[in-house]
Amino acid sequence: MTTPKSPSAPSTLDDYANVSRLCSLCSRMCRHSCPTHLITRSDACSPIGRALIIELYRGKKSALTEAAVERLYQCNLCGACKSWCKPRHELPHIIELARERVVEEHRAPMGTLDIDKNVLHSSNVYGEPHNQRFTNLHKALQHTTPNAKIAYYVGCTTAYRHPEIALATQQALSALGLEFRFLSEEEGEVCCGSPLIRAGFTQTAKQLAQQNVQAITKSNVTTVITTCPGCARALREDYPTLGIPLPKKVRVFHITEFLSRYQKKLAPLLNPLSPSETTSITYHDPCHLGRELGVYKQPRHLLQLVPGSQLVEFPHNQEYADCCGGGGALPKTFPTLAEEITKRRLADAQATSTHHLVSACPNCKRHFTETQSAKGSKVLEILDIMELLAQSLKPKSRKDK
Repeated sequence: MTTPKSPSAPSTLDDYANVSRLCSLCSRMCRHSCPTHLITRSDACSPIGRALIIELYRGKKSALTEAAVERLYQCNLCGACKSWCKPRHELPHIIELARERVVEEHRAPMGTLDIDKNVLHSSNVYGEPHNQRFTNLHKALQHTTPNAKIAYYVGCTTAYRHPEIALATQQALSALGLEFRFLSEEEGEVCCGSPLIRAGFTQTAKQLAQQNVQAITKSNVTTVITTCPGCARALREDYPTLGIPLPKKVRVFHITEFLSRYQKKLAPLLNPLSPSETTSITYHDPCHLGRELGVYKQPRHLLQLVPGSQLVEFPHNQEYADCCGGGGALPKTFPTLAEEITKRRLADAQATSTHHLVSACPNCKRHFTETQSAKGSKVLEILDIMELLAQSLKPKSRKDK
């Protein structure tokens, strides 16, 4: 990767001058992987188009027009362009830095302002009451251990939109005999800040990082697990970059990384999903989990533990997987464009003749589910990987009542 400084060092657009210049002069081999370019068919909405905008903007050779701001925010920061880039340029990060400058100039799109406002007012991206962050998790809360060394960082989408993922996670952890706890509202779990970082609101993200680091430090845990790849990336990689790292004793895992260490113990606890026939499962690689954190094998290994399961791959998978359409604040700024990207991915899933579309990200589940519902038909059963594992747990292993 072309990174001029260490991950923990702050960076600016000028630090990436050579990268944006080379990218803007490239032969455009990454265009076919860019989900927004595939929808709009506009070179301005391709990686090279955005690199050219940034290069002219950075060098003060051209004013940043409103149209240029739109192009910067029409990127969903999925990182697919990096997979096809020979020198592996970090264009998504450069776009984030450009957005940061746009925010400083008070020119951010209205949708991103809503995210910032919601987080500042309610400590979550949805603007829901902060004191209700754990309201829908009461079943899972019954099985926690107050002084456990493992903390489950829930995240906004799981807490407010898909609490069933948290319950499924609790069932799997309890079946394995693992003690864990939540970071209670008194200790102050708030939004991880990832959506703000991607949208350019770094100062707000720093406030959130400080609150979360304080909460985790106060809890005295040594392991933090999360079912959200965006949260895992923020806690593990973004916080050091912001200058607010977690204590050195604390390790952060996405749930699939964590559970992969217990495969031998988990396998005997699982039943087939369908007693009489093979169940086909198509796995969707979340962008944050795959291209950003490099986690590809662990989710697949966990899915293959389910007896009678047949893992079916998308034509584009792992490093080359297509985005679900839910990243980079795109659904808030350009919802129609985001929905079209999601529709393409759902169509690809249907073409695999699968029974289940499974991901390991609550945001992926949210966008797949909402888009499929808007189409008025339920073709696929859309699940988070933790739900699928919980559904296959043998009755004796479940502790959710």
